[in-house]
Amino acid sequence: MKHLLLAALLTVTPVWAQEQRVSHPAGFSTRIPASFQVSQDASGTVAVEPHQKYMVVIKNHAYNNFEAFAQQANLEKDGFTLVGDVRTLNGSDRSFRAAKQTATGYLLADTFVCFSPHGGGSLIVALSDEKNADAAYQSAYQMAQNLQYTRPQQDRLWTSALAGKHLIYLYTGNGYSERKDLYLGADGQFAQRNDASSASINGSGFVAGGGDGSWRVMPGGQLVLQFNNGNLGTYRLAPGQAGNELLLNGRRFFVTNR
Repeated sequence: MKHLLLAALLTVTPVWAQEQRVSHPAGFSTRIPASFQVSQDASGTVAVEPHQKYMVVIKNHAYNNFEAFAQQANLEKDGFTLVGDVRTLNGSDRSFRAAKQTATGYLLADTFVCFSPHGGGSLIVALSDEKNADAAYQSAYQMAQNLQYTRPQQDRLWTSALAGKHLIYLYTGNGYSERKDLYLGADGQFAQRNDASSASINGSGFVAGGGDGSWRVMPGGQLVLQFNNGNLGTYRLAPGQAGNELLLNGRRFFVTNR
């Protein structure tokens, strides 16, 4: 019986002989098989299995607990349906499987929602067809188990200067106008609102949007907005010409007290 149990464990737990560790600016890293094709940008990491049978997407999030994540998650919006129950991985982390009908069969998504002791955490999502779902799940599970968190470094001077400030971007030209309001709370949280309108001989339109989450300034003057939906915005900071101006990726924002 003991040998049968050991064989079963070896069957469901992949052994990665060679690994690569990938890091995220939000302050976490994990191990990925060296044979996987890895690509990274500001939004996160994509790891593709060597034979392209499945992929694993790794992003950050700013939720304090799984309940807060569940309130914002909208599987139906993306055409997915929850399969089975939410699984408890430990005191804070959870995983669940969702499925989406496609022209070639079902697309399965195994999502691991993991939390950092420093706030926020990681989303690890394995995407596959039905045939490769178990292998994709095990790969994502191993990545979740190998997560390591560090406290994100911050630029204290920029952080002190921006805490509690309201940044405003304004643009008007050629029948188009745009306004962006960014509120940087002293508690490390932010709220953003975007408004844009256009007018032409063919008609006019108005678009509004925004989001919220947590913010920090990394060493070197890079403002990082970690949205609650998992998206990440990064901006290079520089002083403006006037004392009440600030440049974010070269775009001029006016700085006011809230």
